[in-house]
Amino acid sequence: MKKALAAFYALSLALAISPLSAIAQSNVNTGFTRSTAGGEKPIIKVKWEMRAGTQGQDDSTSAGAQLLPSGQYQVDTHVTYCGVATDPDGLADIDNVYADVNYPEDRSFHNHQDGCHEPVHDELLLSKLSKSDGWSLLCSSIRNGNTNLPVWATGFNYDEVCATDGELQKETAAVYCGTRDLSYEDPDGEYWVSVHAADKAGLDSDILMNHLTYLPFTAFAVDFSSIDYGNVKLNTHKIKNGNLTFSNGDGLPTVRNTGNTRMSLLVKQDDLGLGTTNGAPNVQFDGRVGSDATFSDYDPFVWQKLVNPLELSETDEVDFSILVKKFPTGTGSNGVYAGTMWLDAQSESNPGCGT
Repeated sequence: MKKALAAFYALSLALAISPLSAIAQSNVNTGFTRSTAGGEKPIIKVKWEMRAGTQGQDDSTSAGAQLLPSGQYQVDTHVTYCGVATDPDGLADIDNVYADVNYPEDRSFHNHQDGCHEPVHDELLLSKLSKSDGWSLLCSSIRNGNTNLPVWATGFNYDEVCATDGELQKETAAVYCGTRDLSYEDPDGEYWVSVHAADKAGLDSDILMNHLTYLPFTAFAVDFSSIDYGNVKLNTHKIKNGNLTFSNGDGLPTVRNTGNTRMSLLVKQDDLGLGTTNGAPNVQFDGRVGSDATFSDYDPFVWQKLVNPLELSETDEVDFSILVKKFPTGTGSNGVYAGTMWLDAQSESNPGCGT
């Protein structure tokens, strides 16, 4: 019995310290070799971008695609990316056609965390259009209405692709398209767009690349339509504070950048009927964007840029102040003064890469 117990304990100890029981995790290398056997690689003849839902329209007469953002909060721009693909081994040999979009290579955004030629989104799979839809889009609508929209690979043009006995008509080539958004808060600039095709033998076409121009558009929104300073004493700064909550009617001024450029807020105010003394205004104003910013003072009827630019899609408070240096003789209109404030915006450059 003792021998049996000793053998059992020895076996238990061996299992406890064996390599099999001691290993909690192991890494195993894997891999494969891509097959590229046989056939010729496919060809991208032409490519373009357009506003989604249109027959080849963009927002400028300049060559290439020029698109405007919405200028509205969380309203994106729908972009369709297209290309014409063919394959010497037959159209059926094309497996898929893809588009890749990258941010401009000369700027960053979102507090310097994004941009600088990074991908806008993952690779986009394009879908094959019918013969009639593809021919109508490229060879009718774009050729006759927006002829300088596409970029062509060397050796190809409308006459070759759109011929009555050409590849689109013979269905040895086809138009492929897909749609993705550019965000309302993506920066303006030259976006890199490339299209390539892959065939069933594992061969990739040459990449056809161009630039999509996301046109600059400076825009903002505010959640206030009036500024009431309340009771104001002579030679006493009266501040009207804002907050970070964009909520119409809360009486606390807030501004939001809704364009695709960094922006500074501009402000101008009349004198509320307070007039001048010896040619100098009887009232002075101040404003700032953000509670940590320095107030910028300004006289009536003069535009003033407030420091602290707003980043793309940023929301911040706006604080205003008034300093009355002299009230006119009498009480005015029962001591109540009313005027008008104007707001505008000025674009600011995005930070360069590496800054």
